[in-house]
Amino acid sequence: MDFEDDLPDFSLICPECGVDNPSDSINCLVCDKNLEKTVAFMEDDSFDLELTSELLIEYRKNFWGTRRTGKVNQYVRGQMENLEFGEKISRFKFDYHGKRVVIPLRTENIEKLKLLLLK
Repeated sequence: MDFEDDLPDFSLICPECGVDNPSDSINCLVCDKNLEKTVAFMEDDSFDLELTSELLIEYRKNFWGTRRTGKVNQYVRGQMENLEFGEKISRFKFDYHGKRVVIPLRTENIEKLKLLLLK
């Protein structure tokens, strides 16, 4: 008997508390945040990024990357222009309301973001 087929896929990370939830969750098992609009969540060194169908949400972390500072930047996906995904230097860049935004990310997060945003 193969038990792995019966186990849920805990691949949806809650942007609020960081707990892994089953991929088909509507709300977080721990903090009850609504996860219906969360497309992806990426933990990185200086930022945590949440991607929803409408927004890219950047949760800033402290210098050491150990906890969030409370600063949150939100970017409307439809208003992000000139998307660039750095290959030699791992940076995600885009224009937003006339300003250039540069977010340094790990290579695996750049690739994940690229796949999701260029669909």
